[in-house]
Amino acid sequence: MRTARILGEESAAANFYHVCSRAIEGRMILQEPEVKEHFRKLLAAHCEASGIHLVTWCAMDNHFHLLLEVPNADEARAKLDDEEILRRLGLITGAEERRIEMRQMLERMKEQSPDIAYPEYRQRLLSRMFDLSVFMREFKQRFTQWFNKRVDRRGPLWQDRFKSVLVEGEENLLLTMATYIDLNPVRAGIVADPKDYRWSGYGEAIAGKQESRAGLMRVYGEEGGYDGRKWRGTQALYRRYLFGIGSEEAEAGKSGGKKRASLPMASVKAVEKRGGNLAVASILKVRVRYLSDSVALGSKAWVEEVFERNREKLAVKREEGARRAKNKELAGWRGLVDLRGEGRQG
Repeated sequence: MRTARILGEESAAANFYHVCSRAIEGRMILQEPEVKEHFRKLLAAHCEASGIHLVTWCAMDNHFHLLLEVPNADEARAKLDDEEILRRLGLITGAEERRIEMRQMLERMKEQSPDIAYPEYRQRLLSRMFDLSVFMREFKQRFTQWFNKRVDRRGPLWQDRFKSVLVEGEENLLLTMATYIDLNPVRAGIVADPKDYRWSGYGEAIAGKQESRAGLMRVYGEEGGYDGRKWRGTQALYRRYLFGIGSEEAEAGKSGGKKRASLPMASVKAVEKRGGNLAVASILKVRVRYLSDSVALGSKAWVEEVFERNREKLAVKREEGARRAKNKELAGWRGLVDLRGEGRQG
């Protein structure tokens, strides 16, 4: 039986999610650079079209991770005029004929039925924006169609539905989730430095993509998008943090699980010599399993609020939803555990 998806509060200005989706049967569908590159371009187009902000991301050979900020749908949709709606949807509809058809439909309904048909059709178009489930469904469907055509295959490409973790928008927790995602290629032994992995938010940011830089600045509480004057400082902070979390010393301090590749201490010291401060980064040795098994992560009060709001979905009788992380470094943070695997995070 499926566990009900835990969503953020509808009245919140924005909600954050860590999303992961794996290829069916563990197939290496994203192994080729050309495929990853198409994935990257399609992801960017769907994010812009949907109005969902990509904080950071990483495409591995058989799965991908996204850290997403989903703005309040009602407030965001109210700001869009017809031209902006058509521009956004034009990024993902593909055929020019379809874009022309939508424009003509809007204009005709606005003229013939401005009070009923026009707002209803407009709402149908808007419903494709600022919605996590719609975004993931359309993005994965479009990629599946492209991939299947490329290799002459049929059928589903992704394993079940996507996994999502609701994340409290607290700066340190967003930072932890972002580094967990951007260090995937290092832990998999693909690269020795996360900046060298092109198909990730951090790799894109170092390469100069402003949208990716804006995402990492959002991790540090900067909400105004990319600011070139502040980027250098943000980049230095994030790089020091990445190297602290991903160092051999930090990885060795994690109990349980298989041994993973890490950043050599020589590299960490080189970053530190250039002005890095590892004191803060070293205290957070986040266990990957805890991040994966939870459906919501945040402070105790915030997680309990999420639990109460979703008690009927979860179908449990227990009094409290928050579970303490067994890592002493995570003191103050709690998780609402996926009830199908309760207790597995230990």
